[in-house]
Amino acid sequence: MGAGNQVNSSITSSITSSVTNSTSSSAITRVTGSIPNRMTNSLSSRVSSSATVRVTSKVTVTPVTLSASAEELAKTLKFDRRVLIIAKEVTADRIGRLTGFDSAGYQIMASGIVVSVPEDKTDHALSSLRRQLHPLKYTPFVVEMNAGLKIEKIGILKGTDKYEILRIMHTNGDDYDISNQDVIERLKEWEIHSPFDIIGADNDWVEIEFRSLPRDLKAFAEEVYDFCPDAVDQGPGSVKGLIKDIIRTKRLFLWWD
Repeated sequence: MGAGNQVNSSITSSITSSVTNSTSSSAITRVTGSIPNRMTNSLSSRVSSSATVRVTSKVTVTPVTLSASAEELAKTLKFDRRVLIIAKEVTADRIGRLTGFDSAGYQIMASGIVVSVPEDKTDHALSSLRRQLHPLKYTPFVVEMNAGLKIEKIGILKGTDKYEILRIMHTNGDDYDISNQDVIERLKEWEIHSPFDIIGADNDWVEIEFRSLPRDLKAFAEEVYDFCPDAVDQGPGSVKGLIKDIIRTKRLFLWWD
């Protein structure tokens, strides 16, 4: 009986110790294993996050500079240097001197600058220049279109009088006995009822962009046809077609060929 008790006691002690050790070891392992993992994951997360935040790409922007000839041109024309810098930023082209026309149709040096742009980028460049230069009291406009070369030119004049564009380019329809002054006066009459901007002009053409379309487009289109037949005959082909073009583009292109 005594020996049996000793055996049972020994077995019970062994089992209890084994269970206790196993349980303690498992619990400790779970706890201690969990802490390092959480610390590691948390630390890793913070390091990764920090690295993501701190690693940034630096973009180097090269400031636009003017050539010696451009600087001299700005002084000669008494142009704000910022205007030439903006023009170069927008077009990435060299700055040149604008040429206009006299009453005899000969080219003359004008008080403005000119830059070249690819044909498919003209509208975007002109819009950007108008937005940036109008606050500075300068007026950009398309001055030359070269469909074959796919290169167009944008001129810039000092001031905000849109009709100065027509005076500088001496826009006229001499073949139809329409003088430069006739063109200016007719556009001024139209502007009273339908405000617009002059967005382009040369010696024999002018393009306007309406801020507000004429109320009676049929009557207006007929007047346009009477004043500038080529706007219909060499364009949409009919007054009805001209009306559709004006509605679609909000623009009117006049030229006397």
